[in-house]
Amino acid sequence: MRLIIYLFFILLALPAWANQLKSVRIWPSPDNTRVVLDLSSSPQFNYFILTGPDRLVIDLKGASNGANLARVENKSELVRKIRESTPVDKGGLRLVLDLKSAIKPVVFPLAPAGPYGHRLVIDLPYEESSARHAAPPPATPGSKVIIAIDPGHGGEDPGSIGPRRTYEKRVTLAVSQKLAALINREPGMQAVMTRNGDYFVDLNKRSEIARRSKADLLVSVHADSFHNSRPRGASVWVLSTNRANREMGSWLEKQEKQGELLGGVGKVIAESDPNPYLARTFLDLSMDKSRAEGYDVSRQILKEMGRVARLHKSAPEHASLAVLKAPDIPSVLVETGFISNHDEEKLLASAAYQNKLAQAIFQGVRNYYRAHPIKGPIMAGKVSSSPTRTVQQPVSQVAPASQSARSGAPVVGVVSASGAGVIKPMTSLSGNGSPNTIDKQRSIRHVVTRGESLSRLAERHGMSMSRLAQYNNLKSNEIQIGQVLYIPKG
Repeated sequence: MRLIIYLFFILLALPAWANQLKSVRIWPSPDNTRVVLDLSSSPQFNYFILTGPDRLVIDLKGASNGANLARVENKSELVRKIRESTPVDKGGLRLVLDLKSAIKPVVFPLAPAGPYGHRLVIDLPYEESSARHAAPPPATPGSKVIIAIDPGHGGEDPGSIGPRRTYEKRVTLAVSQKLAALINREPGMQAVMTRNGDYFVDLNKRSEIARRSKADLLVSVHADSFHNSRPRGASVWVLSTNRANREMGSWLEKQEKQGELLGGVGKVIAESDPNPYLARTFLDLSMDKSRAEGYDVSRQILKEMGRVARLHKSAPEHASLAVLKAPDIPSVLVETGFISNHDEEKLLASAAYQNKLAQAIFQGVRNYYRAHPIKGPIMAGKVSSSPTRTVQQPVSQVAPASQSARSGAPVVGVVSASGAGVIKPMTSLSGNGSPNTIDKQRSIRHVVTRGESLSRLAERHGMSMSRLAQYNNLKSNEIQIGQVLYIPKG
């Protein structure tokens, strides 16, 4: 008994090192460097910055150092060195990050998740004016089909982990890089990656990267997981109606975003008397068009993936996913298989199978754009002298806000594919061509509603999309809400 009491008082006399620094990880990315301190328990911390030279000081209360700081892998352009210094409080740990320039750090703790325990995360953003971290200039709008490829997870976020310790973030990056290579080799197509290495990109920033690159489509690549190993198979997801409606309210509150999302139309709305109904109409039209196009692309991808992989879902699924929420960019999320399934994990880790998946996604995307004449002729190298497409009008041609609001009709026009020239407004959404070419007595009159596309209508009535477009004298395969189409009976 005396021995126990003696040991108890010895323990009380020792420093209260309830926490230990186990390791340090540095994740450089094009926009910032993330430093992660792996700890044995939740951290109590303070931090401050010093200049001349630039340094960031982290004080961890009641902590000790169990990491070899000299052996920390560091490929950051911002962090020179991580070292230990004399703590301000006895029984604490002080870390100093020697920096190459001044920064405004963001420091926050993370609770245990996946393979990681308690962490203290230090985000060090690069200066926005730094040209070397700017995104590469996109292709000239209209000259190429630009596909934004988003490898899921990355860096501090490993995604799902298979029974054999296969990380989802590595599978998604490998498949995405192979997909990008296929797209860049295809005439008339260009790929843009949201990340090109093992680092994390904020979910909201992924669609921003696609928008800055003027992408025509965003494809997010993931691997599925379940709490047991039985489920398997690939699937493709698009944004659910409920999530779209929730996001709509957020966009309407951000008037400064409307110009970016809607181009000239948004600028007119922002600079004129604010009209929430008009803004919602245009955002609604933009999202309906994007979701319909994304659904059609996903059907093509599923068709091709079914040739090389087992499908978990034979039709596109709808879900509330943050990476798919851009109202102006058709977006799909491809689940390449279940990494939690033993057999599929082995396949997903195979370079040969990754090639097959990338080829299937590529074929699906290419098939969609080849079937649609807006940019399909560009891909085939058969660009006509003045291809046309139906679009919402830019600022110079939009009717005054009050006039548009009174009429309740969306403003549309015809513009050259290159974006040049004067836009001529269409007189009516129902004006599909010469009435002499349509036998209305033997046709079904159909008014286009939200979420419909030409390919869906053609499939529903058992005819080809090109036949339906030709019958209605359509100059493109884009249709608008309220447009009148005639479908031949039988």
